[in-house]
Amino acid sequence: MSSNSVDDVEGAGKEQKDKIGKRANAATPKDSDDVEQVEIESYNIVLDGLTLEVNILDVGDYVPHYQILLPDIDFVTSALLDETKRSLVGGIQFETRNTLSSDKFHELKKKFLERSKEKLSNVLKKASEQDIAILSRMIVNDMLGIGEIEYLLADDYVEEVVVNNCKDVVWVYHKKYNWIKTSIQITSEAMIMNYAARIAREVGREITHLEPLLDAHLSTGDRVNATLFPISTAGNTMTIRRFSRTPWTIVHLIDPAVNTISVEAAAFLWLSVEYELSMLISGGTASGKTSMLNALMPFMPANQRILSMEDTRELNLPDFLHWVPLTTRPPNPHGEGEVSMLQLVENALRMRPDRIIIGEVRKKRETEVLFEAMHTGHSVYGTFHANRAREVVDRIMGPPMNIPGLVLGSLPLIVIQHMNRKTGQRRTLEIAELSPGEGYTPNVNILYQWTHKTDKTEKVSESIRVKDEIKLFSGMSDGDIEEDLKGKRKILEWLQEHDIKNVNDVGKIITEYYIDKDTVLDLVEGDKDI
Repeated sequence: MSSNSVDDVEGAGKEQKDKIGKRANAATPKDSDDVEQVEIESYNIVLDGLTLEVNILDVGDYVPHYQILLPDIDFVTSALLDETKRSLVGGIQFETRNTLSSDKFHELKKKFLERSKEKLSNVLKKASEQDIAILSRMIVNDMLGIGEIEYLLADDYVEEVVVNNCKDVVWVYHKKYNWIKTSIQITSEAMIMNYAARIAREVGREITHLEPLLDAHLSTGDRVNATLFPISTAGNTMTIRRFSRTPWTIVHLIDPAVNTISVEAAAFLWLSVEYELSMLISGGTASGKTSMLNALMPFMPANQRILSMEDTRELNLPDFLHWVPLTTRPPNPHGEGEVSMLQLVENALRMRPDRIIIGEVRKKRETEVLFEAMHTGHSVYGTFHANRAREVVDRIMGPPMNIPGLVLGSLPLIVIQHMNRKTGQRRTLEIAELSPGEGYTPNVNILYQWTHKTDKTEKVSESIRVKDEIKLFSGMSDGDIEEDLKGKRKILEWLQEHDIKNVNDVGKIITEYYIDKDTVLDLVEGDKDI
């Protein structure tokens, strides 16, 4: 028995330790004690009040290692935890019968965390509150969560968590170090399947050998994909896309530390959203499409009705906006009850929307309805998979979508996001407008483009269509538009300098700007509080 473990429980006959020891649960082979480990970085993560230490190590095997320090549990303490689980399991079975919503399930987990703390406190009377909190969290993670993976999902640096099989350690995509190995390993294929089944039940679905593929989401909004052997031939897998717990705004994206988009380009997008010009945000996987889409939402006026349609809730708009979020629903195991993206979009047109947001445009009929909405006078925003603006046009006009160029012409703007997979940096690669071309194929006019030399999204040509439409419907002149863009740049720079990034705070200042533009600009220019 380790000397730094919990050596006793009440009545076990030994003196109980005051503190639970730590173990370096390293992902290096057990027999490689002679391997030199160099610490690259160390930081703490917090989960429900618990503070855990994370070390990023170089162990000489080409990728950094993510080492999380977890409690070392001896045999006696392990038996106590198992007994506590057994005493709680009846209550879980009773309370989960009608618990399918994510909110209710989250509340259930909180309730059982408190119950486990009570039961452990009655037995481990000399244990500290921190010790009880850690042990209680371990119980709930095992019973209702996804084990030690829960700790990884508490790390704001982690974007993706992947389980390849029980023989391999869990990997994460880290914002600073890209793909790295962790110190966590799920010890059996049955446990991986069990975790996937729990996630499926949480959203009213199931994963079985007859239904070996799962797309679902956690109560936190994190997206989960799971596959079962033999579809994944090396073993059962899980892939968890972790979404930021703090919604990103345009102020995050213009921050020099992030540098996704320049202030000048951001001001242009603000102007376009304000004057109801539709746009598609496109790019590759994990390029920041949804983050950019979410960052543009606070630019919408508070007196307009906004409807969003998503497969999984990812968007977070300011609380005071008139926003109705809708989500799709997959069919049940019998193939019944599906609510598709197409159904949501068609239904949204009957709900008197001013703005329509579509999480991701994939299929021909969805695209047709999207452009029908634009033609009927709605402002439409969505994400799409294509790596350049020209490619967006080619994909929409080509098979299988085959949208005519005349219809495509109702889309004024395309924004392209790009991620450099070597550095992990995300940049706004292109902002392009579509203008009439030869025949019915629209021209692609690149207005802003990311330049490698300066690492900025810079203006490369003047707008024709966007400015013409704004002048037509607002009566503004070219000079008025330039003056408006100048004011928007000042406000964005002021927000960045004062570190105002919260989605509600940013949204309120933009709304105040719409109500009384001159006063807000005077306050910004005088560097006063708004």
